[in-house]
Amino acid sequence: MLERLTALFRHRGFEGASLVDIAAATGLQKSSLYHRFPGGKQQMSAEVVAEVHRAFGAILAPLAGEGSLRARVTEVGANLSAFYERGHAPCLLDALSFGAPGPETADALQAAARAWIDAFAAAARAGGAGRASALRRAQDAVAAIEGGLVLARVTGDNSAFLRAIDRLADTLLGAD
Repeated sequence: MLERLTALFRHRGFEGASLVDIAAATGLQKSSLYHRFPGGKQQMSAEVVAEVHRAFGAILAPLAGEGSLRARVTEVGANLSAFYERGHAPCLLDALSFGAPGPETADALQAAARAWIDAFAAAARAGGAGRASALRRAQDAVAAIEGGLVLARVTGDNSAFLRAIDRLADTLLGAD
């Protein structure tokens, strides 16, 4: 059910996903939705963000693995490319950041973004960057990926996203 809600929120956002859309996506009647999610659409969106945040743990897991740091960062890039369907799947963080998804969702979005940036910053630090430089590199990497996703959605051209993925190791670690 969370997978179907995730897809709906990814493509419609919080405001664009009506209860009729949610019922159709989940196969549940409105009364069943409120039984499962007494907090309504705000609870649904918060649970979806929490689930995607957990999924990002697996996407970013190679950073804590073995082997060369550059190879591990490149693997994370491949994971991100798969997760975002090579730039064709919208970002949930972006889609749910508009409207009034409620404080629980806003907190979950912020936690997910921070975890992503922190993981990238830790990789940059492991690659020799100082604390401030590592944070800038991490933010630049996330901004390039997110910006590429927005451009892909708006223009239908995923090339900026693919370049951000291809350059991820250089952005975080510096060019070889």
